[in-house]
Amino acid sequence: MKGVKNLMNDFEKAVRKALIDREMKLTDLADALGISLTYLYDILNGSRKAEHQKKKIIEILELEGDFES
Repeated sequence: MKGVKNLMNDFEKAVRKALIDREMKLTDLADALGISLTYLYDILNGSRKAEHQKKKIIEILELEGDFES
């Protein structure tokens, strides 16, 4: 579709794929991090940096790749 922006960044794609592979939901990840689902959404879509939380997400889901902001 012409003019449609890809709304999901590489980090969000990797997180969502890892959650599917582990049969987890975003709410499970938010609970594991001790944060709200809204805050997790903000981290995933890049509207919040939250480098400490991002590192914890990478660790929990054992993500590989360069997801530096």
